[in-house]
Amino acid sequence: MTTSKVTYNEHIDFYINEVERGRIRASKEIKLLIKYVKAKLDREDVYINGDEINEAIENIEKYFPFKLLPWQKFITAFVVGVFYEDGSLVFNEFFIMMGRGAGKNGFIAALSFYLISKQKIKNYDVAIVATSETQAKTSFMDVWNVLDDNWKKLHKFFKKTLEIIGFYKTKSKLQYYTNNAKTKDGLRPGAIIFDEVHAYESEDNIKVFTSALGKVPRPRRFYITTDGNIRDGFLDQMKEESKMLLSGEIENSRLFPFICKLDDPEEVHDFMMWEKANPSINYFPDLKLEMETEYNNLEHRKSAKIEFMTKRMNIPSQDAYDLVAEWEKIKATEQEIPDLKGMACIGAVDYSDTTDFVGVGLLFKRGKKRYWLHHTFINYKSLKHNNYKIDIELAKSLGLVTIIKDETNKPEHIVKWFAEMAKTYQIKFIASDMYRINYLKEEFEKYGFNNLVVARSGSKTHTQLQPIIEDLFAYENMVYGDDMMMRWYTNNVYIKRDAKQNITYEKIEPRLRKTDGFFALLHALQFDAELKESVPLTKENVSKIFKSFNF
Repeated sequence: MTTSKVTYNEHIDFYINEVERGRIRASKEIKLLIKYVKAKLDREDVYINGDEINEAIENIEKYFPFKLLPWQKFITAFVVGVFYEDGSLVFNEFFIMMGRGAGKNGFIAALSFYLISKQKIKNYDVAIVATSETQAKTSFMDVWNVLDDNWKKLHKFFKKTLEIIGFYKTKSKLQYYTNNAKTKDGLRPGAIIFDEVHAYESEDNIKVFTSALGKVPRPRRFYITTDGNIRDGFLDQMKEESKMLLSGEIENSRLFPFICKLDDPEEVHDFMMWEKANPSINYFPDLKLEMETEYNNLEHRKSAKIEFMTKRMNIPSQDAYDLVAEWEKIKATEQEIPDLKGMACIGAVDYSDTTDFVGVGLLFKRGKKRYWLHHTFINYKSLKHNNYKIDIELAKSLGLVTIIKDETNKPEHIVKWFAEMAKTYQIKFIASDMYRINYLKEEFEKYGFNNLVVARSGSKTHTQLQPIIEDLFAYENMVYGDDMMMRWYTNNVYIKRDAKQNITYEKIEPRLRKTDGFFALLHALQFDAELKESVPLTKENVSKIFKSFNF
């Protein structure tokens, strides 16, 4: 595979030329990456080791049951063969995001095979890390199976068990780990591969593993993934860093972001554009047929559409659906909350089960702004059986969450929060739906709260609320403060429309994407008109009031 003129390297040139001539359809991020790497390769202090690139590709194709595709050869070249004149890697961090089924795991297995063996660096261990053992073992088992298929030839060079693969000559090994800080003890890796990083709520455990790098030459990090439904997590951090790098805002980085996605959600209707999200699709006819089958079912299966757009096209649900607000507008709720002491407010409660989540909050009005002070109670049982897509421990440390260690979320836990808030704010009344009020009423009245009111639900109420909610987010007048839970709740809701264009706010995924805090906000907003425009009674405001009088 060669081009008529080799500018950099035959494998690098081929992919660049195919993209630039439009024969490979690529995302705008890939086109920016090509511009970026060309600038790097044109530097006088950068050189390409073509022999090492060719040896890696030939070694992989000799044993693995597939030929590397153009995008895989392109990435391989930068993984193994592009250096600064001091011998260090030009790129030592690889962020690879593409649609499900593109062959990411097989490719990363092939690179792992090369790095522990033919790279010829002593003690160059490779660790594969994922949030579940099943995922962590995927690429490991790909290597194990290649060895097993060629064991007669390779048994003199490798050792293998179902937990570890070793190469005798370099004393390097391949192992897999779950995302558990304890498992990294004694780790001395040359490379760490984080699989499906969309599942990571934060960078904490990633840092635990990467802190072990640097003990052997040419340390590398790989992050491979599809897009996902966790916002504000590690994946969003990587996407933002990649955006800044490709736009020129970050300099002197060694990150190589290979991001395959649609440029616009509407491109999903043009099958030719699918290659932007999945660069392997035209080589895998069975995958293409399966994706076409999934696409044809989308209009009838709402949840399937969200999954297809997020996992196949790398367009997250908030970009593909009629949600409460775009993610940028949800992030804009992170504004400073002023001193609201003494101000009138409306309280609200929402929960679906007494052994699950409870969302509570207070709604304030000042000018065009609405301020929502929120708290979440979570029954300990709910955390035992579910892995929610948010960092609950972090939310606890920020004072946003309380864990209830009781058989049920008894009303006494909830009412005590309102009683504490009532010391600072004027709670006019507390809204909840009819069924929850019946459960809460007796305990609340013991604390002097005789002001519980019924909040309505359903399409009539939600249709009436939608213009208010739409306006608040559109003009960035909805303020949560720095509240990761409320951002999560809001992002987990979509707008469902019936034939008459009436709407209801619905949960995107029924089990792991909670919405209690947002629905408590909906309850409070039904009574928004009951809140008069007001300011707190501070010395400064009292002075302003008296200055307005003429005596």
